[in-house]
Amino acid sequence: MAGKKLKRATKGLFNRFFGFENEIDITNEVAVLHRRNVVIKNIIFISNLFYSLLLSIFAYVSETTANWIYPAIFFPFTFFINAIINSLIKIDRHDKTRQQIAMYVMALYVFISVVLVYMRFYHEPYFETTSYILIYYAIVVISLYQSKSLMLWSSGGMIAAITIIHFTVTYNVSNIAEGKSVIEFLRVFLKDPAFYDLLMRTVIFVIFSVVIFTIVSMGHYMQEQRRNELVKRREIQEDFTNIVSDLFKVVLSAKSPFINRQHIDLVQKSSIHLAALFGTTEEETRQIREYSAIHLRINEISDLIVPEEADEVDYDKLKQKTELGTLIAKRLQLAQKTDDIARAHIEGAYNDKFTLEMMQIQPEITAQIILLCDLYITMRGQQSYKRPYPHDIVVKTFEKQFHVYFEYNLLDRFLRFASEFEKIYNEF
Repeated sequence: MAGKKLKRATKGLFNRFFGFENEIDITNEVAVLHRRNVVIKNIIFISNLFYSLLLSIFAYVSETTANWIYPAIFFPFTFFINAIINSLIKIDRHDKTRQQIAMYVMALYVFISVVLVYMRFYHEPYFETTSYILIYYAIVVISLYQSKSLMLWSSGGMIAAITIIHFTVTYNVSNIAEGKSVIEFLRVFLKDPAFYDLLMRTVIFVIFSVVIFTIVSMGHYMQEQRRNELVKRREIQEDFTNIVSDLFKVVLSAKSPFINRQHIDLVQKSSIHLAALFGTTEEETRQIREYSAIHLRINEISDLIVPEEADEVDYDKLKQKTELGTLIAKRLQLAQKTDDIARAHIEGAYNDKFTLEMMQIQPEITAQIILLCDLYITMRGQQSYKRPYPHDIVVKTFEKQFHVYFEYNLLDRFLRFASEFEKIYNEF
């Protein structure tokens, strides 16, 4: 239990400071950029704390007073720059231009930080390689923005910058060129191991930058596709909701003849009994119990509205209401089918075409069970177009006329135990 709590706390802490989609709308480009600025600012701040700590440890180990100057300057410099960036990010989190300025400032800042660290340690044989790797680290941090334009600008600028660093810091080429003409310098420098080392460093950095740019391009493309997909989905959902709302209003406007609690409860009870006699599965019986009376929940879908600032929770609720509304509409369709069959046979208006149309409406066995019980109860009761019929006449009507709408085995079970359904009806 303690381990789970620690895991949740750790995950929550990480999402708070480094989660890229922490309670933001992915379709809002400015909100996403603002969150990236916050996350990358936190990464840079931690990195700079590490640099300050590294400088302090080196100064302590070296036991040279002059080395304390670097951490003494770098540490307050880190807090000062982070305060400026933090203010820049929070001035107006909904302003795209300000957020883009913060993005470019941080990209420049992260590169300057690693360059300063490298210039401090390049002459130390045990730290030169480690501090040089930080330049690659800066590229990776900048790539977290998933911005092709920023990545292209940063890569080009950093290639130019490290070239200058290679010639002036890593290998002081001016010492080799001193007192030599251009041709003499080239003859000496092209044979020097330093040239091949600088060439290798540049080539590797260019290749690394190309790979990172490719990854950023792929991520940028997928992000744009995802954003466009979400925008389209929400537009379709809104249109679909409006259409469904209108359809539901039309369908539900004629609900009153079929919303009779006593009738619905009697249909449900009879349907469950017939399902048991027919031998339906437990899952089918559960579906019959819920579906036979689902139109009693009609008030739950009376407010199919998409909020202007809808989030995923709103869309989940909307989806649940839409699915419920679809089931209610289908149940009302089945109730209408019952009424149409009863009226057509009483008035003698049925024919082969009518029978075929009725048979194509919800032919599933679970729907047939509900239809059969609903039809029996409808025929037994008082309707605007008919008088109540006694049990014997209703049973004969099922045998001679209604049999075409049901599977043989289902109707056979009903007819064999017809007295039980009479008892349910009379005692209800």
